Amino acid sequence: MDVFQQLLTHVLPLYALIVVGFFAKRRWNLESKWISKLLLYILIPLLIVENLLKANLSETMVIGSMVFVLALTMNLPAILCKRFFAKDFNGSLLKGSFSYYNIGWFGIPVVMALFGSKEMPLIISAYVGNVLYGDTIGYYLMSRTKGLGVTKAVKNIFKIPAIYACLIAILLNITKIELPKGAEAIGSVISWAASALGMLIIGITLAELNFKQIPYLTFTKILAIRYLSGAVFLITLVLLEKQFLQVLNAEKSNLMLLISGFPIAANLVVFASFLETEKANSALLVGISSIISLFLVPLLCLLLF
Repeated sequence: MDVFQQLLTHVLPLYALIVVGFFAKRRWNLESKWISKLLLYILIPLLIVENLLKANLSETMVIGSMVFVLALTMNLPAILCKRFFAKDFNGSLLKGSFSYYNIGWFGIPVVMALFGSKEMPLIISAYVGNVLYGDTIGYYLMSRTKGLGVTKAVKNIFKIPAIYACLIAILLNITKIELPKGAEAIGSVISWAASALGMLIIGITLAELNFKQIPYLTFTKILAIRYLSGAVFLITLVLLEKQFLQVLNAEKSNLMLLISGFPIAANLVVFASFLETEKANSALLVGISSIISLFLVPLLCLLLF
């Protein structure tokens, strides 16, 4: 498997849009608010419905639950980071950045590029667990970074269409309703558009930063702990699954471990832009982790497959 070539061909072009967004902001003062609304209210819900209708619900429950549990446990190292060396960072932002993996806009394109449609059911199932966490608890945490009370932050969760899209898609899947012909091609376009716009938002937000004032050592420590903690927790979850459930074969288990190398979800920047809170730090965390993952994922592929 020529991992590097596949990534360069299929994934790297999306990264170029970070550069496009950066210069579009600097030159034409392009704003990200309208892009985040387009993603949150139209493209992401459509992507969820299209993916969930193709998923095997029994497998989705196991894999989605593993990813959801991973996200919950990743709050622990985030709390430790905040306590010991990231005291200037917002605690809710750290929890969101540790827990929310970019399975949709990074993982799905990468797995599709590397394995074709063969392993798409697994990564889609992981995406479901990621969405159920990220668009509920994750969005709640980002709302809290704005200083909102608990009640108002909880109410904000129910304003996100992704939750309703998940429920509708699961009901449609249970009733065996299939998408009409040609919908898969439209879904591919929506997936690419969501990935592209997510990367564009990262670039726009990065253009607003003063890079001379960035605490690079602190960011390095935060991301190092995030990647290492994610690997430890995922190994533990995979071993537990092998011991008690035995649903996943060896290749699927290894693919689950690959998730530990995925970057922080670009949705973090979308939420920050939409809520107008913590845009700088969220963009830096997402942007830097995206660059790291571009090199880390191929290395993990060479070790796992």
